[in-house]
Amino acid sequence: MKPFQSILCIIAVLCYTEFCNGQSKEIDSIQELLKTARDTTEVNLLRQQGVLLRSYDKNKALELLLESIEKSKKINYLDGEINGLYSLGLTHGMTGSYAESLEYLNKCLSLATQHQDFERMNYVYNSMGIVYRRIGDYPKSQSYYLKRIKLIDSLQLDQDTSSPYLNIGVLYGSMGQYDKAVESLNKSLVVFKGNESDRASLENVVLANLAGIDFEKKDYKAAVEKFLKVIDYDKKQNDNIELCAHYSNIASCYVELEQWQMANDYYLRALELAEQLSIKQEIAIAQYKLADLMFLQKKFNEALDYSTKSLRTLDSLDGYMEKREANEIAYKIHEAMGKPTQAIYHLNQTMAYGDSMYNETKVKEIQNLQVQHEVYLKDKEIKEGELQMALLNTEVSLNNKRLEYMTIITLLLLFSASLLYFRFLAKKKSNAELLDKNRVISHQNEVIESMNTQLEKRMLRAQMNPHFIFNSLNSIKHLINSNDKENALKYLSKFSKLLRQVLESSVNVNLVLKEEIELLKIYVELEALRFDNSFNYSFNIDENLDLYQNEVPMLLVQPYIENAIIHGLLPLEGPKHLQISFNDKSDHIECIIEDNGVGFNPKPSEGKEKRTSRGMSITEKRINALRKFSDQELIKIENLGNGDETGTRVTISIPKDQSTNQKVS
Repeated sequence: MKPFQSILCIIAVLCYTEFCNGQSKEIDSIQELLKTARDTTEVNLLRQQGVLLRSYDKNKALELLLESIEKSKKINYLDGEINGLYSLGLTHGMTGSYAESLEYLNKCLSLATQHQDFERMNYVYNSMGIVYRRIGDYPKSQSYYLKRIKLIDSLQLDQDTSSPYLNIGVLYGSMGQYDKAVESLNKSLVVFKGNESDRASLENVVLANLAGIDFEKKDYKAAVEKFLKVIDYDKKQNDNIELCAHYSNIASCYVELEQWQMANDYYLRALELAEQLSIKQEIAIAQYKLADLMFLQKKFNEALDYSTKSLRTLDSLDGYMEKREANEIAYKIHEAMGKPTQAIYHLNQTMAYGDSMYNETKVKEIQNLQVQHEVYLKDKEIKEGELQMALLNTEVSLNNKRLEYMTIITLLLLFSASLLYFRFLAKKKSNAELLDKNRVISHQNEVIESMNTQLEKRMLRAQMNPHFIFNSLNSIKHLINSNDKENALKYLSKFSKLLRQVLESSVNVNLVLKEEIELLKIYVELEALRFDNSFNYSFNIDENLDLYQNEVPMLLVQPYIENAIIHGLLPLEGPKHLQISFNDKSDHIECIIEDNGVGFNPKPSEGKEKRTSRGMSITEKRINALRKFSDQELIKIENLGNGDETGTRVTISIPKDQSTNQKVS
């Protein structure tokens, strides 16, 4: 359990600033008032009802809040629109819809900033800090908390700073700095200036976070004691979403204390509330935690039942972390029950979702960097445009004055020579500027051409990898269908190593020759294993060839090796041998793939259409992309021997210099 990620929903931190008791009679009272309410009163009642309902029925709450915003726009009620957007952001944040939460909070911040609604800006900064903390972007979270403190101090707003201190304390807790976290949490209570009801809400939030710190410090008894006080408050406020999370936290404490029955009771309470609220993520978490609890007690049948339910619930969700944990528990259960096939399946799923989490994180980091770069370029473009406009206005003004001077000079012949001289200088300067601009444009064209070349190479490489992985998966499928478990596991281990190397190199267009050869060796080893070592192979590397200095397109050679094995060696009766050589030439790397197989027939039999595999089709495009760097023949395929077909030799010439300036057409 990570209490700083699970015990605190966004609404819990902000509830003391926009709080309601959520009782049914209050909702009924608002419903009755809505029958006769109009204009701004109707908008405010719709929003208030949505806020009251969000702990019970999220969809209905969202519907009411959206309706309040639409009505605000129709009657030009700005405060109603701003408050509605803010409440929508909080409501999405309650159940983990962080993308939607940030979308509405940003809209609210933009509108509040435009109309100088500093009070609402203050609350939005706080909320966005919490959302970014929940998604793990701690630097950005801290920046929004600091923006809020700066806003309060600079404008001397009539507000205390308890909320920023509270959230900075939560942030310290997320980073494992527990002493600083406790200090900030307690300070939020010291500086609080609100009423008793809001103070009680704040005290409950602080207590929940202190309980989370106790859990992280492995003081489980102290954590349980605090969580039990927290749920008493949640029950009084009918805050079922917080209550669901805290039930799960208490159960986790009892698991660590090995009090199985108490843990089981609280997990079941969390599951029941999650099902009532239709929060699928919390339902799945409760189910696989119950499965793990049953596993710890060696109740394998019950554990398997909960595990199956959790995996079924997670099918419709996107959470890689939850899927990884659920599959890991399923793996342990099946292994303990003596079901190796199912255990291996769930172990593979665990590894796959682990890799997916890693890749997803990297993609998000790259996307964030791209967005930041695009914003920087856009700002730069705007500033340059403003500067050019200012220069243009200045130039127009100067031209007008010159026209006046020219009129005067035409009347005064004494100044005519001077006028012609200055015009000549201006023309010369203008020509120099035009020449400079032409040079800049030429340079930009060269850069664009280089970028296009790199994009083309990346596109073809991106098409190549899925084909290669698909063929490798077919190999694993073949061994499994052949019931060769030992070789299947051995093959899977080697393939996972190969796949990891491919994924780690996925951002590169080219690979260092050493790495490319290692990939090819693993691939050939996998193919030999797949076909029961029915052929032998060897790699011959020229001693003069610099394996670390030269680069080659990733997996360019692999489809030709695959053809040699599948179409050359496998149909052959008798000894089979494959030889792969890399030789150093003056301006290129020569790769020779030679087999003693049945050879190839360049003319297909009558009635059969010539069919080129997708892998070879893509490879031909990649070869064509290399032709711009060399004038010589890059691919040569020849049969060996005379008469009977005795083998095939494929010679591939890979240019060493693949810069865009190598060859001028």
